[in-house]
Amino acid sequence: MTIRQMTIFAAVVRHGSFRACAEKIGVSQVVISAHIRELESRLGAVLFQRRPGHAAELTEQGQHAFNRISAILTDISDLRQELAGEHDRRRFTITTYSFIMLKWQDRLDRFRDARPHIDLHIDLAPPDNATLALQVQRGDVDLACCFSMAGEEMPESTVISEERLAIYVGPDHPLAGRTKVTAQDLQAHPAIMLTADNPQRRLTDRALDLIGATPAKVLMETNALALMLSNVRRNRAWICLFQDSVDEMVPGLSMVDLDRPMPPVQVCMLTRPSARHDLNLRALQAVIRSPA
Repeated sequence: MTIRQMTIFAAVVRHGSFRACAEKIGVSQVVISAHIRELESRLGAVLFQRRPGHAAELTEQGQHAFNRISAILTDISDLRQELAGEHDRRRFTITTYSFIMLKWQDRLDRFRDARPHIDLHIDLAPPDNATLALQVQRGDVDLACCFSMAGEEMPESTVISEERLAIYVGPDHPLAGRTKVTAQDLQAHPAIMLTADNPQRRLTDRALDLIGATPAKVLMETNALALMLSNVRRNRAWICLFQDSVDEMVPGLSMVDLDRPMPPVQVCMLTRPSARHDLNLRALQAVIRSPA
């Protein structure tokens, strides 16, 4: 089993087909197929389901092999970087939420100033936690930060901070100024929610479910913050947001006093397994953990 075979296998998966991989690498599809057949022979497993007229699809063993081989190739790449030296030009991929990134801006600026040879690529559309952890393990992502709540375990992660969600209404909303508002009280009024494809929607859905306050009525689903806040200020609906984002940037809303507090949200950091050998990545971790 060669590095070339593993590299071509991973490229086929990432590009979606043997043909697309051949075009990207600049070799014939016959060469790609030969490398994959040899890799399958070496591993003693069928990696792709092949059907005439259809793109090859990963088998269950193929998916497992892809995850492991991606991690191996990342380790090899990391070794090359270590041997090339700490100051060799390179790129790190960071995946997290926009709310977290707002808090990191100054810290990342300090990192860029100290290590200008590192290009930081920021992805603000993380998948679910399990998929994100797999991406980090494979080396697709160098560093990730995600949210975790009660009952959700994030193996190999480090908790770096804790955030709080809260329910907000306009100043003249029927729930404004009331004490010990129940889940049933909330459900009697419409809510504004993020769209289903927004990564932070999973978090608010989970938090509201934990306190038994899944909305019975939804006024709208939108990712347009200005539209959300306009309707909340007009007392048309309540909204679930991070306390820091409202207290610092959105004055004039009233936090609802709940009889059952919202669950705390842990911010968890994950880094690829070989990070302990990477001085640049360790420096990035240290900067993120440092005070703002």
